[in-house]
Amino acid sequence: MRRSLRMAAAASTAALALLAASCSSSGGSGSSSSSGNPAAGGTATLALQPGVTPNYIFPMLTAAYYSVANIEQFQRLSFRSLYWIGNGQGQPVVDPALSLAALPVYSDNNTVVTIKLGSYKWSDGTPVTTRDIAFWLNLLKVNKATFAAYIPGEFPDSLKSYKIIDAKTIQLNLNASYNPTWFTYDQLSQITPLPTQAWDKTSATGKVGNFDQTPAGAKAVFNFLTAQSKNISTYGTNPLWKTVDGPWKLVQYQSSGYVKFQANPNYSGPSKPKLKYFIEQPFTTDTAELNVLRSGSTLDYGYLPEQEASQKGQLASQGYTTVPWQGWGTTYFLMNYQSPTTGPLVKQAYVRQAMQSLIDQKSFVQGPLKGYGHTNYGPVPSQPKNPYSDAYETSGPWPFNPKTAVKLLTDNGWKVTPNGTSTCVKAGTAKGQCGAGIKAGTPLSFTLKFGSGAVVTSQEMQALKSQFSRAGIQLNLSSAPFDSIISLLAPCKSAQASCSWQMLNYGGGWTYGVDPYPTGDQLFATGSGSNSSNYSDPKTDQLVSQTIHSTATLSAYEDYLAQQVPVLWMPQPVYQISEISSKLHGVLPQSPIEGLTPENWFVTG
Repeated sequence: MRRSLRMAAAASTAALALLAASCSSSGGSGSSSSSGNPAAGGTATLALQPGVTPNYIFPMLTAAYYSVANIEQFQRLSFRSLYWIGNGQGQPVVDPALSLAALPVYSDNNTVVTIKLGSYKWSDGTPVTTRDIAFWLNLLKVNKATFAAYIPGEFPDSLKSYKIIDAKTIQLNLNASYNPTWFTYDQLSQITPLPTQAWDKTSATGKVGNFDQTPAGAKAVFNFLTAQSKNISTYGTNPLWKTVDGPWKLVQYQSSGYVKFQANPNYSGPSKPKLKYFIEQPFTTDTAELNVLRSGSTLDYGYLPEQEASQKGQLASQGYTTVPWQGWGTTYFLMNYQSPTTGPLVKQAYVRQAMQSLIDQKSFVQGPLKGYGHTNYGPVPSQPKNPYSDAYETSGPWPFNPKTAVKLLTDNGWKVTPNGTSTCVKAGTAKGQCGAGIKAGTPLSFTLKFGSGAVVTSQEMQALKSQFSRAGIQLNLSSAPFDSIISLLAPCKSAQASCSWQMLNYGGGWTYGVDPYPTGDQLFATGSGSNSSNYSDPKTDQLVSQTIHSTATLSAYEDYLAQQVPVLWMPQPVYQISEISSKLHGVLPQSPIEGLTPENWFVTG
């Protein structure tokens, strides 16, 4: 998800050990030992990231809405996915104690998956059953092309059929043998049972039926729910969104992104909410958020902008504790391979490698990030500690080296003009020439739109403009809100007007949330709904497939992607430098997939 397990031998054992370890979790995901006595009732207010607002409630999103803000920090409060990611130790693993179902059972050479639901209920008292899983499956099958997590050949294409054994047991029959860890973590975790008794209809005034059981009906139901989800002005009043199986009900929503949840009194899962209300407060800039935080008036859970890290002492004197929030993801910005203007440029690996060699990550970590981050040169996170990342990716095959960038360009037919604009002087596809689709005289110039509101992102992009100019690569910068930028990130073709963008940096990267095993099939596989850069490479597809269908390690995949630079890797910051009020308890550890569990929180006087 935007800010978004397949192993061999010993690595596979390590991954499964993590899975097993999660089984012993206390079920207190997001909780910690706390001082003070839990108080029933009260309100806690959390500050949203600058320019970021939740704006999609139906849990089957298109790429334009596929973000942490919408999934982990909005939808999941009310609508639980089949498997909960994140345990009481802050690891990105399944926690069965907080999941709707027990861990799946695989049989017949990993072609049959049996899932058994626990005893959950919807807020209207109706049990959560396998019919609700089937409802999701039926909608997804017919409308898969619009689902951001859909990848051709993967779920639901991999599902030959399903069979409801009883109200609590469902069996999935797959078209091939799949790695169980990958299938659990990156496929089953996407499934969100939906309230059939309230949502299986085609209009607001229509009766509930079994419309999802025919392709035409499933399409009509999906279109209705999608239209209702886009009508954000009704979020607080629409009865559709009142039937929930999570611990929170949405009671107020404003177009600015202000969200107010009320505890669901009929929540049937563990960790019953102690708070009465939970509020998400939007901010247009991180400076505006800091001003409210310093006032000590309304925020219980905020963040300290990296550029203001020196102010943590002042906030401590006001009763705030500083806790860096380490996310499970990778940071980068996008190049559009289908751009009619710059697509031919970025399709050349040497151009991408040259640009990567001009990104001074270490200076960014020590400068704009004030040390709250680490270098990041590939698709697999190096932090938190995990069994997947390797040293090759951590050190980076293309560290900052302007001389390397200049050589890559001159060796491939470019006249490099430092502090000017480099141009192609040797057109063609032979060795030493610029490459396919690049005409003589073509300039190395790009437009780059980045997320507004965060000072650090702006500082990084201004520094990047200067660094790129050392090899004559021109960046023309502009900014826009996060929601505006990610609305452009649907896969496209060069002939489409929506494909005119060249580079985009929405100020983050990817959090492995609904896909916590970091194989990258969502990000880089040809045709993936979240492959917004339109990257396509046969070897990448082959390596990804190996990690899905076999117990191959991630090393070959991650090292190849680090070498190829399909996106421009940026240093990985902490998700945020959290500032937690002394009156708010139960917050720690913070979720590695950047989710929220306010049902574990309580306030004291």
